[in-house]
Amino acid sequence: MHEDVVRESATAGRVVLWEESARDGAQAKTLMSADFRVRLAVEQGRMFGADGPRHVVFAAGFPAVCAEEFEAVRQVAAEAEGAVSVAAVCRGTAADVRQAVASVRGSAHARVMVVVPASEAMAAVMTHRTAREALEAGVALVKEARGLDDQVAVDLCLADASRADHGLMAAYAAAATGAGAGTVILADTVGGQLPSEAATMFARVRAGAGDGVVLATHAHNDLGLGLANTLEAARAGARVLSSSWLGIAERSGLVATEQLVFLLSQRTGHTGALLGEVGEPWWTAPDLTRLPRIARMVSRETGVPLTVTTPIVGTGVGTISTGTPFVHPRLFQPYDPAELLGTEPDVVLTQLASARVVTAVAARLGHGLDRVQARAATGWVKEQAYRSGRAAVDERLFAGYLDGLRAATTADARVNPGPQPGPEPRAGVVDPDGARRTLRSGAAVVLPNPAPLTYVVAATVPHAVNTAKGRPAGQAVALWAHHPGTLAALDGALDLGPAPAALARRLLAEERVTLLVPLRPEADRPDWLSPASQDGWALLFGARWEPLLPVLDDFPVLYVSSANRTGRPPAGTSALAVAMFAPATPVLPAGSLAPAGGGPAGAPRAATTTLRLHTDGRVELHRPGAQDRPFPAPGRYLDRIRQEYGAPSR
Repeated sequence: MHEDVVRESATAGRVVLWEESARDGAQAKTLMSADFRVRLAVEQGRMFGADGPRHVVFAAGFPAVCAEEFEAVRQVAAEAEGAVSVAAVCRGTAADVRQAVASVRGSAHARVMVVVPASEAMAAVMTHRTAREALEAGVALVKEARGLDDQVAVDLCLADASRADHGLMAAYAAAATGAGAGTVILADTVGGQLPSEAATMFARVRAGAGDGVVLATHAHNDLGLGLANTLEAARAGARVLSSSWLGIAERSGLVATEQLVFLLSQRTGHTGALLGEVGEPWWTAPDLTRLPRIARMVSRETGVPLTVTTPIVGTGVGTISTGTPFVHPRLFQPYDPAELLGTEPDVVLTQLASARVVTAVAARLGHGLDRVQARAATGWVKEQAYRSGRAAVDERLFAGYLDGLRAATTADARVNPGPQPGPEPRAGVVDPDGARRTLRSGAAVVLPNPAPLTYVVAATVPHAVNTAKGRPAGQAVALWAHHPGTLAALDGALDLGPAPAALARRLLAEERVTLLVPLRPEADRPDWLSPASQDGWALLFGARWEPLLPVLDDFPVLYVSSANRTGRPPAGTSALAVAMFAPATPVLPAGSLAPAGGGPAGAPRAATTTLRLHTDGRVELHRPGAQDRPFPAPGRYLDRIRQEYGAPSR
């Protein structure tokens, strides 16, 4: 037989990883394609350079499952040869052993692992024998496998070792080694061991079996102790350590490969403490910068997510969101992710962000903030997080806010030239370009209207309007019928004849009222009308103010409501709007569009009058507002509407 590089490595005190993500990982309801198994094996081997076969046994699969699985194992054995030692896993039957050997035959450093029960309970279920008889049969299978092809190494896995007799396992571990087994795996199949129990088991079996036996681990993670148990086994002398990328394996999984490799490599002092000796654990130390990339590969292939709490390779590694860790990052990390893993630090905006963090992110986005701006931006970040219910604030939204902050500063400089002191930049104030960017992002913006109308909250999605106003996200809103194309698209949905439809257009454009219009039963309606529809009526807002059209015309479908928080009156001035909504929801001041704000200075403002237009053209007052306020009574306003527009009174 040619050299058994795995056994030689372990005997020399080097660590060998027994990679189970393709084989035991399948019992986690995942299925890696044959091509991906090859790619994973090669990538994992490359972590150790030319010493990949001496440090990685890649369990390619279970050939007895089906013909497709056999071929997958065969492909890995052929195409990953030289990168790792490829293994096939089989049950303790002669037929399975022959099939496993056939699947890897001809591949350099090929292996098969034969699984036999070691506990009385497992032996009775799996083989209907005693544990001693099952182990005796396992030794015989090792001999048979060695006789089939002396170029294929054979390993014996003792299933349910954690509940088996230590003395019995020691005796048969020695016998199996004498029969030609390269390693003997003691498997905590049910994941129920405690670390002290794992340490005792490996120490006793090793002492009873003798120095010639190479022991290996297979620690399931059902109690969350798989890593601790593996490290205890390593301290007791085990050097072949089973693991799986992202920990994927049956039930709650196995030790995570990325965690095990990192722990045994990141610091020499730690490695000595973990292994119980100071000797070098690697022929070639692993390239730890490959860990995150391989983990992402496995995550994409299997659908197992990398989360913020996943150690070493998760989305939280290297992230900073609070002040002191931002100033002193090394003080709050056990290692440097950039140096060891190639994971660069990432400053994330959350509700915990300090002004320093906010200023740093703003600088990365091309914005310098003074102290006042930093304070305002920090307040915006915190409010945005709590209003959205998500800790992390989207940097694209933050960039839009910063654009508005810059525009507000510029606008204030224009309004207050020369040496006269002007107001401090107002956070949350945007110019028309900033308003358009906000609308494109899906967020809400507060927009002006001509006197005597108040400001309104508008957005391309209805829930943004409701969220800005602090009311339930699903509450009905008005559709802003400012665009001719929008009105044309509604023709088939509204239950209005030609004359009432023409009246509706005039009232919206000329009176700038809000209209309740009837919907045609059973008619096809555009989906975007639904948020403005309720009980057979659609709510349309009609103000079409010329100075605002450059902002509005890019958005034929907009949803709108008066600019007030729940329980408060609508904002009639930019100052009131900013006080009520900024910095979370930006405000476009009327003065940036028209110097007089679209009406006489000091003109009292109110929300629009809402009229109900019936199918026959009759107009009724639904809710009083700005348009009817100058009249002695709302009815007088309706009289004018009927007279001027020819609307029927009955």
